[in-house]
Amino acid sequence: MDEDMVTLEAALYVAGRPLTIQELAEIIGKAESTTEKLLSDLEFEYRRREGALEVVQLPRNRYVLQLKPELTPRVGKLIPGGLLSFSTLQTLVYIALKQPILQSDLVAQRGTHVYDHVRELVEKKFVQATPEGRSKLLRTTTLFADYFGFDHDVVRLKAQLKHKMKQILQRQRKAEEQMKSAY
Repeated sequence: MDEDMVTLEAALYVAGRPLTIQELAEIIGKAESTTEKLLSDLEFEYRRREGALEVVQLPRNRYVLQLKPELTPRVGKLIPGGLLSFSTLQTLVYIALKQPILQSDLVAQRGTHVYDHVRELVEKKFVQATPEGRSKLLRTTTLFADYFGFDHDVVRLKAQLKHKMKQILQRQRKAEEQMKSAY
């Protein structure tokens, strides 16, 4: 592997967050077009390896080195702070789709158990809660968008999330149909 590609890989690994093309170009001292080509080569190299990690281009010319999503269920318990429970994840999706949403409205829709979910989501920095009268106004953070590979723009984020949820439901339905036909 080329020295600049190795440096890009190291930068993505050490950062532990998405980096912009500008940041990466500055690190290796090359033009953005050259850096994009090197990142494309690095993405290909990771796909070719078929390993546990992948280089992903995110919206707004940002790149991240991350664990392949399909491996999370098997190794997620090793993630510091642990994974989100299914019910907490449902609350997060609800917040993301309805944002900005008052915590009082969220409680009215999903029940009082969401207070614990919101506390955990705020601690993990996936949700921002700002005082609004007697309640709190909830919205997702840039960390949420980066972590799950969504755009920072709320309108596009909601559209991407709806699309992703539709894909998941289709895969789940297909798997259930295959299970039924196997019996």
